[in-house]
Amino acid sequence: MVKRFREDPNGDESALGLCTAGKWVRGTSTLPKVFDQPNGSKLELVWKGRQPVGPRKHPSLFSESLGVLMATSHRFDWTKNWELQDVGNKEWLWDNIKDKWELDETRKEPTLALISGDEFRNKKSKWKRNFYTRYATYEERISHRPEQLSQQEWVQLMEFWDTPEHQAISKRNRANRAKQIAKHLLWKNKFSPSREAGAPPSLGDLFEDSHKFTTHDALLMINQENTLYHKMKDLAGIDEHGTQLPSRMRSIGSDASRRHGRVSRLAEMQRVAQEKEEERRLEIEEIKRQAQEKDEQRRHMK
Repeated sequence: MVKRFREDPNGDESALGLCTAGKWVRGTSTLPKVFDQPNGSKLELVWKGRQPVGPRKHPSLFSESLGVLMATSHRFDWTKNWELQDVGNKEWLWDNIKDKWELDETRKEPTLALISGDEFRNKKSKWKRNFYTRYATYEERISHRPEQLSQQEWVQLMEFWDTPEHQAISKRNRANRAKQIAKHLLWKNKFSPSREAGAPPSLGDLFEDSHKFTTHDALLMINQENTLYHKMKDLAGIDEHGTQLPSRMRSIGSDASRRHGRVSRLAEMQRVAQEKEEERRLEIEEIKRQAQEKDEQRRHMK
């Protein structure tokens, strides 16, 4: 891991002129474990379906190595989403990644689709959070460019994020996230050592790992989840031990009213799912439209 010292812009300097406020944070890694291997050496991957699951930290290292190649090659357009990237550049990515990892052609499609797409979005999200949203002015943002991007790439990406269309999408997404009741805290590598060897987590393990809270700020969220959990069990007529209750011991109210309540909740869930799908469709259409406009502008410039 590469470390760098990030200064606090509001910190004071000591009499010696040294910065006294700041912290060591993870810097941009070149992944020497992957790219500094001897010629002919390749790292192993264990797959389950369309996802690598082992050994140990290799799956996350595999995703990170894809991200390093994407960013340092300066081949990809970060104002477009992954599905709109040039096919030739994706082929270049595949040719280079398989030089470092044990991959056959059956792994090409999941690597260039799901895994690369997730890593592409994750990198953009981190850049936006750490170098764009963190600062309020253009001058601050331009002076805190991500190390892996060229000046031209960073300016283009900032201009893309500044567009009214993207600002509207971001505002709508923030509002939707604020409406969530049951949230999770699942992040990369957050699994117990017993599962790092390649054994996939059970549904119970996944729920437990993704709903662990360690701060007082999460108490309200826990209460909300517990309330929702008990409401769902009550509707299903199940006690705290998971046993089906006789109909006379279930929640007060007629069978008709309970059925109506379940149908109403199902309709609400379907409505929310349809809204999210529509938002995703509109977002993709907007990205395609902007990409076409930029391509058209470049053709006119030539």
